[in-house]
Amino acid sequence: MFDWLIIGGGIQGCTAAVYLLKQKKVAIENLAIIDPNEKPLTMWHHCTSTIEMPYLRSPSIHHLAPAHFDLEKFSKTSSGKPYAAFYKPYDRPGLHLFNTHCEHLFQETRLYSSWIQGRVVQLKKNSQSWQVVLKDGKQLESKNVILAIGLSEHPYWPEWAITAKENGASISHVFDREHQVPETINSLMIVGGGITAAHASIKWSRHLPGNVTQISRHSLRVHQFDSDPGWLGPKLMRRFQAVSSYDKRRDIIRQARHRGSLPLDLKAKVSKQIKCGALSFLRDEVEGLQISDSMNEVKLLSGDTVKSEHILLATGFHQSPPGIEWLSSTIEEHKLRCGTCGYPILSNSLQWDEGLYAIGALSELEIGPVARNISGARRGIEKILQSI
Repeated sequence: MFDWLIIGGGIQGCTAAVYLLKQKKVAIENLAIIDPNEKPLTMWHHCTSTIEMPYLRSPSIHHLAPAHFDLEKFSKTSSGKPYAAFYKPYDRPGLHLFNTHCEHLFQETRLYSSWIQGRVVQLKKNSQSWQVVLKDGKQLESKNVILAIGLSEHPYWPEWAITAKENGASISHVFDREHQVPETINSLMIVGGGITAAHASIKWSRHLPGNVTQISRHSLRVHQFDSDPGWLGPKLMRRFQAVSSYDKRRDIIRQARHRGSLPLDLKAKVSKQIKCGALSFLRDEVEGLQISDSMNEVKLLSGDTVKSEHILLATGFHQSPPGIEWLSSTIEEHKLRCGTCGYPILSNSLQWDEGLYAIGALSELEIGPVARNISGARRGIEKILQSI
């Protein structure tokens, strides 16, 4: 039996593991991390490399280690110096530096020793522990379980895109690992208006200058972060915590998030590509699609038509609770509280039931708008640790 078992080995789960190990709340042999992938942060690496993201949106103090300035200190060591790069404003770390720091933490804590590759299909409660059932039939037992399930496996496909794919259109989602942009194409259309679409548009307009079109329902919205920095502290969180209605909390989260936004410096890069003719930007909406001579003919709401060999969706993720397909039986059997949005109603220490905790997306009704971010991961595991 393990003392702590973490379901999910992305940013959230690995942050929780590093905190537990570095603060000596658990010995490595009593910790397990379960994830479908072979290595930690697999989906993080896939998503960031696919769009060739050069640096993070968040500042250098947002990383996986408990000490606030751990990343900055690492950048001055012999291991970190070759990759040391910070971008203004807010000293945002370069992706290579951030990833190298993560790997350093994994080696330092021996995190790989706790890694179990597998897909969870069921969670059962015993008298004093939790039993986790994997797809291959293996069963693991732990006194405490942390749900750290991300959204990366649930990219959002609009209805028109689903129909188009069924009809044989050349179309993929930017975060789809199995189907990506064919290397042989000569023209591309990118659908989306947020930070992911911006990175993808910059990347592909450099590879295919003059043959890339970005379609967005809105103009480029500039916000330095995906929510007001006030949500990182009591300035805004005090009011959020005072709200007893979880429906109202959901509304607050929805209004607080700057969905489909990007920092000013990234907008400047997109604008530069547009100005030099490498990228076309259309503020419009896709209405339908036809296939003609191996080309996608996309009809827009304005009545215009755009042709491209391939369509790349940068439309984000589903908003439904991650893991709900296998958590539903546990919720029903143990009468675990959920909001009308389907997300867990947790205690202040992020406990859903005795020994069962949630961080990341599943904790947002308690953590607020930053729950899914690196800062949300840090706040989440800190709340859990303060309660044990």
